[in-house]
Amino acid sequence: MPAKTIEAIRGLERDRFRAMVDGDGPALDALLAENVSYVHTNGKRETKRQFIDAITAGRRRYRQIEIQSQDVLPAGRDTCLVSGRALIEMESKNGALLFPIAYTAVHVQTEGQWLLLALQATRVALE
Repeated sequence: MPAKTIEAIRGLERDRFRAMVDGDGPALDALLAENVSYVHTNGKRETKRQFIDAITAGRRRYRQIEIQSQDVLPAGRDTCLVSGRALIEMESKNGALLFPIAYTAVHVQTEGQWLLLALQATRVALE
């Protein structure tokens, strides 16, 4: 897979995290496949609409997402796997939460556009 494709996927990951922090529903809509499976660190699975609605309605507020490491692995012509770690800062009813995650994301190319098809995140211990 060309280096430009790997950099494009890294850019999409940055764009997705930025849209989550900014509460940017249209950007998230453009980055996620219609049938995306988004599994959070608590095990809750959401559809595209559930995920975007929670963010745009303010039920889930991300203050900052910092990518700590990220490997992009080609998995065929139109599929890339991303294995990464990030530091998440969120607002909760009890104040700010700060926690590291490990995640796996699957991006697929459909009609010339890369979209997030699946994400699975897990909280990891602070190092």
